[in-house]
Amino acid sequence: MLRLLDRSGIAYELYEHDAVFTVEQAHAAGIPHQELGAKNLFLRDDRHRAYYLVCLPDEKSVSLREIQERLGSRRLSFASEKDLRSMLGLAPGSVTPLGALNDAEGRVEVVIDRGLVDAGRVTVHPCDNTATVLLATADLIALLREHGHDVRVVDLFPFARRRLTDEDLLALLALCESNPTYYELYGKPPTLENLAQALRELPPGCSADQKVFLGFFEEGELVAVMDVVRGYPDERTAYVGLLMVDGARHGCGIGTLIMRAELRRLRAEGLSRVRLAYIEGNEPARKFWTKLGFEPAGMPVSTPRYVAVPMGRAL
Repeated sequence: MLRLLDRSGIAYELYEHDAVFTVEQAHAAGIPHQELGAKNLFLRDDRHRAYYLVCLPDEKSVSLREIQERLGSRRLSFASEKDLRSMLGLAPGSVTPLGALNDAEGRVEVVIDRGLVDAGRVTVHPCDNTATVLLATADLIALLREHGHDVRVVDLFPFARRRLTDEDLLALLALCESNPTYYELYGKPPTLENLAQALRELPPGCSADQKVFLGFFEEGELVAVMDVVRGYPDERTAYVGLLMVDGARHGCGIGTLIMRAELRRLRAEGLSRVRLAYIEGNEPARKFWTKLGFEPAGMPVSTPRYVAVPMGRAL
């Protein structure tokens, strides 16, 4: 497969490592660019007539039913190991969109999540799980299509994403009130009045078009919010003022899923760094941001109610 990439003039970075069979093992192996990692699902419908190789960000959790609904397919299940070997020439643990190039009959449709397209680059196995290649997502799609394979780009993100307005204040208040520990540290309870202000509040020198206060919805229910200002404190940086998940959904990976998707989006927009600050004493927040690659970025800053600890990371 590497020879094909070379012959096609596709630029890539190669990382060799011990065999990995799961996303967790790939992370433990220290493969670079983990935020660009992809997991791949080889699926078939209940009549064994339609086959799909679904490629999505490795932190994204989407049910087969959700994939089925987005593809408009019949009921889906995982294809057999026999199908994997006979149709894609792959062994379990080595599933990769590049394996579709082994599908001489063109029976397998490749489905790529839009998040990977927005990220611009992706890491996948070159049909061997002892190696990983980093390449442009556009090059991957072009190579597959050049060799006659259907590629469908879909949005498998499980949440509806939109800017919040004053009409969302009651839902926003309920979400904030479900996080009492945060507001004990913050030193000021949420109210409709101060949340309305938060929707509009800007850092010094910023204009309204730089800020977006986002809501993430599942079946119409607000499950998370994120406040981000682009171009602050400099034009290549984005500042995250708040990321909060409904208290009843803590521990489900929603915050990680949303943040990694937004990091990919910011990177695709040409930004190069993200900054934020957590409240000193909020140990879950410190661990969360550290896990996402954020590091201390300056001295803590005292405010009348709390101490803010700056963090940042490159995109």
